[in-house]
Amino acid sequence: MNVINIGSTKIAYKIFGNGNKTLVVDSCLGSCTAEWWHIGEALGDKYKVLLYDRAGYCNSTVSTLSRTPRNIALELNKLLKSLDMDKDIVIIGHSQGAINAVEYATMYPNQVKGLILLDPATPFDDVFRNELSETEYKKSGVDKTTMLKAEITAMSLGLGFAFKPLLKKSPPLCYYNYSDKAKNHILRALCKKSTYKTALSEFEFTHDENNTQDILNAIKESSLNNIPVILLTHSSKLFIKELEHFAHLGVETTQKIEFLWQEIMKRYLSLSSNAKHIVAPHSCHYIHLQDFELLRDSVDSFYN
Repeated sequence: MNVINIGSTKIAYKIFGNGNKTLVVDSCLGSCTAEWWHIGEALGDKYKVLLYDRAGYCNSTVSTLSRTPRNIALELNKLLKSLDMDKDIVIIGHSQGAINAVEYATMYPNQVKGLILLDPATPFDDVFRNELSETEYKKSGVDKTTMLKAEITAMSLGLGFAFKPLLKKSPPLCYYNYSDKAKNHILRALCKKSTYKTALSEFEFTHDENNTQDILNAIKESSLNNIPVILLTHSSKLFIKELEHFAHLGVETTQKIEFLWQEIMKRYLSLSSNAKHIVAPHSCHYIHLQDFELLRDSVDSFYN
């Protein structure tokens, strides 16, 4: 891993490949680059791929800036400028990272060749509060604040070691057979208090509409014009099955939750006149791990 000082934080990053077609990955809440190393290697045969730890995660230091999507995009822009990689970029944003990707495109549209949004988080979680009962909402997994606060407490008490057996059976490790080096890197990151403090901050800022107004306006006004946007969402069948298993909710409730998820993710299609939606048939939330060939094909489509 390389580290560069951009002022507000020191960002750790890793580059794969040396082509003239640039991909940037913005990962999910609490993630680190090791989750994507094998993907960087696979895509590096044709592309120059930048993986980075957002400030506060893994090898990047905690930022002096609050964790709003705008500040995260500002820091990414400083990183890309420092690396001379801020032209004609395709940004792959997974979950929380998709919000940052959209924010970046609204701020720096002339730098962005295209967006791939993998099962994106959205600023529309109020839909779940309005449509679900209190019990359904609590079990749905939409609100992550209680879980993240509990994890902060556990890490503050030095209990990270106790979580490792559970983490080994949880995403992302349960979806891909990682190398020992990558697995240890991921586990180390997931046992750090700063990971959960940063994740909580990102989550809370994202769900305050004052911090997502750029994104809301971009969707309303289709302000990305004809920048290509590919929206990849999970399989409804697999998601419902997984939600039934882990949340212990009935079929009717899980179907309602899934309908809402798909509906709010599809709102991103209004970002651009050149947007399309593809369902990943073999995936739940971690599309890049379960449907990698679909991701590769989506990347290739920007250059065909």
